[in-house]
Amino acid sequence: MFDSVLAAYDEAWNARDTRTRRRLLEQSLIPNAELVDPTTAGRLTGIDAIAGRIEGLGERFPGARVAITSGVDEHHGFARYAWTIAGHDGRTILDGIDVVERTDIGLIRRVVMFFGPLPPRER
Repeated sequence: MFDSVLAAYDEAWNARDTRTRRRLLEQSLIPNAELVDPTTAGRLTGIDAIAGRIEGLGERFPGARVAITSGVDEHHGFARYAWTIAGHDGRTILDGIDVVERTDIGLIRRVVMFFGPLPPRER
């Protein structure tokens, strides 16, 4: 279910100013939340580290926007959804899925990111 917590987390990725981004992350994440990124960034812990990673996206791709592009599939405290990052010209830069672990009150404890489509099955 796409709710206010996921909406705030999604909005944080598009917030251009530090204060707004921080406020949105505080609305959606627990203080020691973890972002598991498939790049060399690896595992980032805490709102400050996650905010820094988000800020880095804007520096690498000025004008890029992140959007959740699917419904949310959720059970037993875990959710998954698809997203895309589009450049200032609207072209897709990257897409992927997030798998989110939530606390009992619905805040995000952990986000595990996957980039691109699933690989083909090896036979």
